Amino acid sequence: MPARMKIPESRLAELAEYRKTKLEGFGLRRFLCVWLRVDKDMPPAEIARIVGWHVNTVRFVQTNFIANGIEAFREEKRGGRNHQLMTVEEEKSFLAAFEKAASDASMLVAREIKAAYEKKVGHPVNKTTIYRLLKRHKWRKVVPRPEHPKQDKEAVEAFKKGALPKGLRGQKQKGCP
Repeated sequence: MPARMKIPESRLAELAEYRKTKLEGFGLRRFLCVWLRVDKDMPPAEIARIVGWHVNTVRFVQTNFIANGIEAFREEKRGGRNHQLMTVEEEKSFLAAFEKAASDASMLVAREIKAAYEKKVGHPVNKTTIYRLLKRHKWRKVVPRPEHPKQDKEAVEAFKKGALPKGLRGQKQKGCP
């Protein structure tokens, strides 16, 4: 089993001082990952079982504390929009240009928004980027096509009149005697 890294005395003093503050949520769990190691000399597997995290996460928090001190407990949540092209406020102002077209009864097509978005950010983006943008701002409303592009209009009209389409005339339909 590999040797555990020693926690410097300066970090232990920080930890004792930080213990007096109000702890809650993920900050409390991060603190416990280090405190249980220092105070109770628990192994990472036991600490992981107590705080409900994976062993590697406990080790990561402990290593982060050794390197950065109590700032390791104050980190914001991980994840989020790490690769955003615009902030949410910039997106709102971008979509404001399309509000008039959306408020009218006219059709607003994502292809037009995509072209304007690409022009604004300066490079091509995938169409899913636009769909996520619209959904994030609660603009997404998927409407089915009124008709299939390869639809035979004559066959539709014949069906409406009760006649069989051209391809089925003179043939028995399945299930009919």
